[in-house]
Amino acid sequence: MRKLGLSVALLFTLSALVQSHPHIRKTVGASAEGVQLKLSYFTLPYNAEHLADVKEGFVFHLGRATLEISGAVESAGTTVSTGQYDLRAKAVTADKWTLLLIPKAPEGSGGQQDSSREIPLESRSAMGHHQAHHLNLDLTSGHGDTHGKLILSVAFGPRMVEGVLSLPTPEA
Repeated sequence: MRKLGLSVALLFTLSALVQSHPHIRKTVGASAEGVQLKLSYFTLPYNAEHLADVKEGFVFHLGRATLEISGAVESAGTTVSTGQYDLRAKAVTADKWTLLLIPKAPEGSGGQQDSSREIPLESRSAMGHHQAHHLNLDLTSGHGDTHGKLILSVAFGPRMVEGVLSLPTPEA
């Protein structure tokens, strides 16, 4: 009888694990023009109900995404210095988003971020390209009007937003 009880408990535990969604920690790296970038985040399943009532100003944590930059880059005319940043997406409207970099809070500050130091990235957003069933962040090379730049892309459900980073000019 005891073995049967343990077997049933094990079966329920295994079925709960199979049905739950694991939040995988992902890291994406890129190196270009002497600048190295490291993007880290947790995957999240897309849930349309959670984003159905998005209002202007809503800030999405993007799976607690962070970006480490080893050299200065630019976006929207602003220099982004070497350092560690939290990456967030802010709703301009329900379908238009902008990416923000927020300098990591210094050690001993209790983790409080200074939102006045947000750096809005040059951003482009779109809807309906393909359905991303899980949060997916990536660093890729630009093309067309962003040729020679680095693209920080975010896909979640039918939404996609890209942040454009200009790299330092190579020395001759």
